Parts: sequence; C-alpha cells; structure tokens
Amino acid sequence: MVKALLMLAAVNAALSIPMAMRVKRDFSKRGRVSIPMAIWTGAAMHGNALLLLAIAWLDRGSLGDPGKIAVAAGAFFALVGAALIYLGRSAYADFSRVYGLKEDELIERGVYRWSRNPQYVGYALFLGGVSLIALSIWALLLALLFALFIHCYIVTVEEPHLRAAFGKGYEAYVRRTARYFAPPSARRRNYVTKNYNDLSGVLQ
Repeated sequence: MVKALLMLAAVNAALSIPMAMRVKRDFSKRGRVSIPMAIWTGAAMHGNALLLLAIAWLDRGSLGDPGKIAVAAGAFFALVGAALIYLGRSAYADFSRVYGLKEDELIERGVYRWSRNPQYVGYALFLGGVSLIALSIWALLLALLFALFIHCYIVTVEEPHLRAAFGKGYEAYVRRTARYFAPPSARRRNYVTKNYNDLSGVLQ
C-alpha cells in the first residue's frame, strides 16, 4: 500500500512542474490564475497533504519507535503550521485571493507582517510535524521535497509576478519582510537603517 501511495505522490510531484509553468503563463497573460489552474493547484496541494498523512500512518515507526519527545515536538510543529495556514488565509479576507483568482491587493496585514509566505511555511511545518510524530522516513522525505518545490515555485513563479503586478510597493515589502519568517520589528529596523544610510550617502 505504501508503494502505491508513493507512486501517486511521485506522479503528483511530476505534474507539479507543468502546473507551475501554466500558472506562470496565466500570471503573464491574465495577471491572475485561471479557474482550471486554481482547481489544479488546490488539488495538488491538498492531495500532497493527504498522501503524506496516509503514508505517515502506514509507514509509522520506520525511523524508530516514536517516543514522547518526538510526538510532542511533532505535534507542536503541526499545530503551529496549522495556525499559520489559518492566519494566512484569514488575512486574505477573500477566498478567491487564496488561489490567485483575484490579484487586486498586496496583502501585508496580519501574519503577512512577519512572513511573505506564511501559508507555505505553515504547510511545511504541518507536514514536517506529522512526519516527526510518525517517525516515517518516507513522510519526512516527502515533506522535504514539498519544501524544496515550494521554494522554487515562490522564487520562479510567484515573486516575479508580484514584482510585475505591484512594482515598488512589492519591492518595499520585500525589503522589510522576510520571505519565510522574521520578527517585523527587526526587519523594519534594518530597512530604516538601510534607507538612512542611502540617504546620508546621497546628501554627502
């Protein structure tokens, strides 16, 4: 059964490459994601999560017997991840924005003050936490593969689109907010210090 699920996960991962290319094309032509692509990206994301949960359950203990510490740590990461997903979606205030069907606003409120990609961070933490609870080698590898794919997707698909769509507003957001996570106060201090130094250099 695990082998069959791993094959499905491999197919899902392979299909994610042309999916990302089509999303990039949608962003270039439409400035947003089309409905078919929104369905595909949602199915790929949630399908990957369901496959990993099933594999973690069936392959549990392949890295050893899960002890209390591993279970507690995994549960912590999974809960933090689920909270980030919820907070990220709540900040969008419109379900159509979640899957890119509406690109009318650069979201900087709520948890997006701390991270430019809180939902992706949340998914990675959740899947990693589940893998840790189960101590499943295959689930852990899938979680790492997901994190790697998401990083490449963010850098090659989403960030170029956001730069094109929101211009200087997005560039300013990038300078003061981490791609994945950093306290906003520290990021703002660095941003203000850099601007001050740049201005001082111009005036001198």
